[in-house]
Amino acid sequence: MTYSERLEKRIQECGNPICLGMDPKLSLMPVPGTPEEKIRRFYLDILEECTKRNVKPAVVKPNSAYYECVSIQGMSVLHDLILAYKGENIPVILDAKRGDIGKSSAAYADAAFNVYQADAVTVSPWMGKDSVGPFLEHPTQSGVYVLLRTSNEGAADFQDLPIADRSKAFFSVAKKLIEWDNGNLGAVVGATHPEELEKITEFFVKADHEIPFLIPGVSIQGVPGGQGGDAKTVLQAIANGGGKHKFHVLNSSSGLNFAWQRTGKESAYATACVDAIESLADALR
Repeated sequence: MTYSERLEKRIQECGNPICLGMDPKLSLMPVPGTPEEKIRRFYLDILEECTKRNVKPAVVKPNSAYYECVSIQGMSVLHDLILAYKGENIPVILDAKRGDIGKSSAAYADAAFNVYQADAVTVSPWMGKDSVGPFLEHPTQSGVYVLLRTSNEGAADFQDLPIADRSKAFFSVAKKLIEWDNGNLGAVVGATHPEELEKITEFFVKADHEIPFLIPGVSIQGVPGGQGGDAKTVLQAIANGGGKHKFHVLNSSSGLNFAWQRTGKESAYATACVDAIESLADALR
């Protein structure tokens, strides 16, 4: 079974397309202990609350940078959390944005899929096919989300460059994704420009080759720190482009992690996070 097929089945089973971004910010994690202990306890408490209430996101997405910058032990915590969430049948996307020459990419793929044991990883396409190939061809048949259209301010520096057919450079990446896809490939498309998401969806639909989108940037009302993307608007943009919702996932990090900020009840951080997941899932049905 390909990653796309596994992801579609997972979304059907849990009943929502939500991706919980696991990006720890120590100042917003009301848990005692060392930084490593705070991160571990915070996300295990959220997982316990998800399991107790049977309210689970479709996938989770820890960004490796937030763990690497803490300590070597922080990277071990990341590994432990990946195994814990996988143990509750929640797939894990390792947001590491890898990409290098072929041999190095093969080593990065082994690290993501064999060492960390992630179900998918994010990859930069800017060094071409031999950079992305080792991830797609990995024996584990894991998922590979290629950066296609990101929502950061600097994205315009290269992604918006005009190309021969009067479109933008990121459409050249989209064409290559169709060429490279083996059933395990997806694309990262930001939530903050729904009109572009609609055009990107339409591009893949017209090519009769839809692939899963990882859509970061979804904000939760009342929680600071999000990128401003609206979940319903995102799904409508996909529908307007002729796409289906069968395997696309919408990521929110700060809005779900730190949903306790809406009530100010620090001690109820796990409950607030799961409440926010449940509310977002209900709103998308």
